[in-house]
Amino acid sequence: MSNDIKVSVIMPIYNAYDYLGPALDSVLDQTLKEIEIICIDDGSTDHSLEIIKEYQKRDARVRIVTENNAGVSTARNKGLVRARGDYILFLDADDFYHPELVERAYNRAVKDELDITIVRFDLFNNKSLKFFPSIDEDHGDIYKDGAVASKSEYPNYIFSSASGYVWNKLFSARFLKEKELTFAPELYVFEDVYFVCCALSLAERVGRVDEVLVHHRIYSDQSRSKLFKKYYTHVPAVHLKIKEFLRQHGMYIPLMSSFINHSASRCYKIYNLLWSDAKEKFWDLLHSGYADSLGWFGQEAAEFESEDVRDFVANVGLYTFKQHEKLLKKGREFSFDNLSLTSLKRKIKKFRKSARIRARLAHLGRKLTKPFRKKK
Repeated sequence: MSNDIKVSVIMPIYNAYDYLGPALDSVLDQTLKEIEIICIDDGSTDHSLEIIKEYQKRDARVRIVTENNAGVSTARNKGLVRARGDYILFLDADDFYHPELVERAYNRAVKDELDITIVRFDLFNNKSLKFFPSIDEDHGDIYKDGAVASKSEYPNYIFSSASGYVWNKLFSARFLKEKELTFAPELYVFEDVYFVCCALSLAERVGRVDEVLVHHRIYSDQSRSKLFKKYYTHVPAVHLKIKEFLRQHGMYIPLMSSFINHSASRCYKIYNLLWSDAKEKFWDLLHSGYADSLGWFGQEAAEFESEDVRDFVANVGLYTFKQHEKLLKKGREFSFDNLSLTSLKRKIKKFRKSARIRARLAHLGRKLTKPFRKKK
């Protein structure tokens, strides 16, 4: 790699005319000057390509790649192939950086020889033009006070220690190349969740810069609703693909607890953001096979870090959405304290067709007297 390029910033672009200027300015104005910015225009139909060509004329660090709307995964992969820096950053075309982001992340990565360097971010509301803090990940504290961590030390928490976004992480180019990590071209949504989880599963040294240095642009609730309406059914499939990657690399068994909690909690979170009709479709999608394929029913109840997620898993396994709604109205939703979900699955198969199933399960529920204990 060229020693005069320390960091490559990869930016996929599709119809980002309104935000490209601030995004590009925030990169080119960085205090660390030994950078390149690889702009992949993914078949934009607005004036995005014209803008990046103008920036290229003004600054030779801007490189342009054109693509025929092949999706963000393919665009980022094209950037990875062309990157010459020792480290890689991914920037969404509507986000922007603090002026010292690249320098601080780079210095931390070099100092501690990190494979992945996480950077804190905040949210910039595009409507109100105000900044808001982001919510910390459940186990993000494993990186506090300059700690270096990995899946070897925290096998049960590694996936819930960092967000599934690529745009707030600096990756070692050597690490990505050695592990042959790329984005899955067939994923048009949640592709960053797949990439980040795969990277975390193989990284030996992960750290965090605790200053807020990335500003992520968010839009109105209406825009978010449109996104969920179109793509929410992809969530289980993406996690199933992550599971396949873990199996292929011998990491599923060591990281099984972390994966199951991560996939179940993400699906539970998505479910609660959906509207009524979508809730039914998503629930029944999980009930019909995805929940089983993701391994949710092979765990003891105490393995789940959240009571809500644990009960969500149990009820998804037992009932269709309509059956569950009827039980809720009657106040008969079940909570399965300390019940093996493997055992539960066997009981479901045995008693599902029987008219006595509800009475049998109610009896099981009364027998479960031990309180749920969160895993520490």
